[in-house]
Amino acid sequence: MVRSREQNFWDYDWVSILFFLLLTGFGIIMIAMVDRYHFPDKDFWHSHAGKQTIWLLMSLIFAGLIALTRHKFFMRWSSLFYLFALLLLALVLVAGHKVSGARSWFRVGSFGFQPAEAAKWMVSLGLAKLLTDRNFSLNRLKDFLKVVVLVGIPIGLILLQPDVGTVLVFVAAYTIVLFRFGLKAQILLPLLWAVFLFFLSVRYDYRYVIGAVGLLSLLAALAIWIKAGKKQRTRLLAWVILAGGLSILWTRASIYGFRQVLKPHQQQRIEILLGKLKDEKGAGYHLRQSLIAIANGGVKGRGLGRGSQLQGRFIPEQHTDYIFTAIAEQFGFVGAGIFMMLYVIFIIRLYFLAERQKNAFAAVFGYSLAAFLTVHLFLNVLMTMGLFPTVGIPIPFVSYGGSSLWNFVIFLFLFLHFDAARGEYLA
Repeated sequence: MVRSREQNFWDYDWVSILFFLLLTGFGIIMIAMVDRYHFPDKDFWHSHAGKQTIWLLMSLIFAGLIALTRHKFFMRWSSLFYLFALLLLALVLVAGHKVSGARSWFRVGSFGFQPAEAAKWMVSLGLAKLLTDRNFSLNRLKDFLKVVVLVGIPIGLILLQPDVGTVLVFVAAYTIVLFRFGLKAQILLPLLWAVFLFFLSVRYDYRYVIGAVGLLSLLAALAIWIKAGKKQRTRLLAWVILAGGLSILWTRASIYGFRQVLKPHQQQRIEILLGKLKDEKGAGYHLRQSLIAIANGGVKGRGLGRGSQLQGRFIPEQHTDYIFTAIAEQFGFVGAGIFMMLYVIFIIRLYFLAERQKNAFAAVFGYSLAAFLTVHLFLNVLMTMGLFPTVGIPIPFVSYGGSSLWNFVIFLFLFLHFDAARGEYLA
């Protein structure tokens, strides 16, 4: 039975809101510490920390507008939000402003807006609508292809900018969501194999990789011919030939994409990660300085506002993608560990809220939010530690950036709005 009642102020999950405020407040302090040495001549309100504070206050207006709107409005018009995201992603390719080689921003004076950030919650609305349609099953090929198209179009548009880091975030986040809502685990194996072949092709001559794949396919075919019965032999051999052929095509496509799609600096960062290239003054500079900062922090850290890398301004863009290095150098292993623990608890809280939803749409949307935060956090930390290529992935709510902050605030408070209305869907 469904019952309806009005939402009130206390229906919102204030534990999540408290975590949000703690993280954004801590982020502003960290940005201010970076500004202190990188931009010493700017007063607070003209510094990055001041701008982040203004953007935070403005984002709370968005949260208030969401709270004043019926949650069913967003569910009913979810497809329209998805189409609007596609429109923004297409328009930015034509009228966008280039930043670091990618045409991914709209610029109006000093104000910038990144459509890919808005696409995270808009596409998630569209995905929630699709996954909760009647008679939908992820393990039915026709329905699975619908998901591939729905998620693949915005990812393809982002790749055209090109913004490889955001593409990786989308793929990883939605993989988590799809596995939670019915996708079989066997699908993960081909994905992992594809990633392995990509990195292997970049690290070594792709022709050797193709030869190794061909040899493995031949050995597998021989084993099947010897061991398999006559009834199974033809089917298994067909699968081996298909898998081997697709692996060879993917290997060739991987190296083509690496050379033609990625920018030279992106190629160099991946090659540095894989140990193929050493360039401590060029593409490897960020990574080297990042590792020095983390090492300088030691166990307890250098203290607030202190640290040779911070004070020496050795890390470019430290207030954005490399904010974790400022945390690690000032507060050390202990402080960085506490920060990570608090952020992970926040994410776990969101997963818990998603699980308790009686409305499947809200559950999918909540999982999307938690998955995006999970991927952003861990890829950023791995990036600063040299365990993942430098691809420009910030930490939501902590790193500097108005576009990221606004859209993740919308993402978060939309879900909390759905959660606050869960009383309407009690069985």
